[in-house]
Amino acid sequence: MLLVTFTRRKPSEFGGDLSLKHWVSYSLPDAVMDVADFNLVPPMDNHLKKKLDCVASIMKVALDCCVESPARLTKMKDVVRILQKIRIQLLAC
Repeated sequence: MLLVTFTRRKPSEFGGDLSLKHWVSYSLPDAVMDVADFNLVPPMDNHLKKKLDCVASIMKVALDCCVESPARLTKMKDVVRILQKIRIQLLAC
């Protein structure tokens, strides 16, 4: 759900070996601007770098929630804690 929200792309838009999850994974951390919804972080934003770092962190959390192995799945209380920290960083921008 986070990947769909922050990329504004649907999983059905991808085919073959490429999925939304893989597309984002291949793009992080260097090409966040290429995968993030353009409306979230306009290129002319005064705090572009900090906001892109926050979006990249959110997408990393989203990817951690998509792992195949239940043993490697991040616990929801940890996800909430991480997202709250990212929110504080974002609000400081």
